[in-house]
Amino acid sequence: MTELLSHDDPPTGPAHDDGLSLLRGDGLRPRVMADFRRHLGSVLNGVFGGVLFDEVAMLPIAASVDHTGRFRDNFTDRALRSGFSGQAILAGAEQRKKHAQWLISQHRSVRGTGVGEYDGVRYSALDPDLWLWIIASAVHAMIVSYPVCSGTTLRPKEIEAGYQYLRHLVSDLELPSKRGRLPETYDEFNAYYDQTVATGLAANGFLRGQFATLTRLPLPTLLLPAWLRPALTPPWLLVRPLIGRVIQVCSAKTMHPDVLAMIGFDLKRQHDWEFAVYSRLLQLAWLLLPDRLLLEPIHYNRVRLDTLREQLDGSARSLARYERAAKRLQRQNAWLADFYDSYGLDSFAVPASRGCPFG
Repeated sequence: MTELLSHDDPPTGPAHDDGLSLLRGDGLRPRVMADFRRHLGSVLNGVFGGVLFDEVAMLPIAASVDHTGRFRDNFTDRALRSGFSGQAILAGAEQRKKHAQWLISQHRSVRGTGVGEYDGVRYSALDPDLWLWIIASAVHAMIVSYPVCSGTTLRPKEIEAGYQYLRHLVSDLELPSKRGRLPETYDEFNAYYDQTVATGLAANGFLRGQFATLTRLPLPTLLLPAWLRPALTPPWLLVRPLIGRVIQVCSAKTMHPDVLAMIGFDLKRQHDWEFAVYSRLLQLAWLLLPDRLLLEPIHYNRVRLDTLREQLDGSARSLARYERAAKRLQRQNAWLADFYDSYGLDSFAVPASRGCPFG
């Protein structure tokens, strides 16, 4: 990743807007829209990881991820790698475009046929219907998780504005054909999502199995030296059932009810009060934690810089302060970008006797 912040450009104007104007306008509460933008890079989103399981309710995608076996090797590490790679969406216009081009290029040769339960199910990563569903799943998850995290219900105009901002962020990932592009409005997106759930998804073993094992997540080894893992394994075995339970309950209560039925997680009355407790804790964290802890670091730095830019008053002093901050944040984000590149998704080669990780 390179040039995540460009302090050589003028500090105001279209080059620095990067879609932020979509979050401003009549009927939009500035604080709420600023919070929605912050939410897109919040670490609290991990609690809703199960909402993204709607992706593997589409059989060709399930066939693909089942065939590779990489999720079975260490589901936690795979999720972390996906999260690191996903930071490119928040990194800035130039980097988003480069990452999207790389991602599409890496998937051109990813195609095959499922095995076992998915024997005969053909998949191709750049099939517009499959590719779009992956994007739509992420957009849907961001929108439905925001009220739970923040405690704020978006008004219709605010949902539309948030959706348009998300469309802007993922536009480079869309394929050229009409089938590979998100609908123009949120109402159309909602109809598309409901229609796909009703006609394009199905329960399957990978979907049910992976959701059920969230309470048995393996110890993340990605950032841990080998000598430290044995010492951390016993406490991890104690806390992982709770971590997985929180993810399961928050995801199940947030996802589309028809997807929940496919997953087979049986929501009971006790889950209502559990969800109320978890939601309240999330909202307290959202309210009380500083952005330095609440937001992913690259996103935090970009929000800081945008805030400083908005505070420019035309004086030489404020401009100098902004330029110093831009240079400092540029150095920090360059280091972070190298870190994410080191640990993010770096290959989509098909393993021997296996298929594609599809993302």
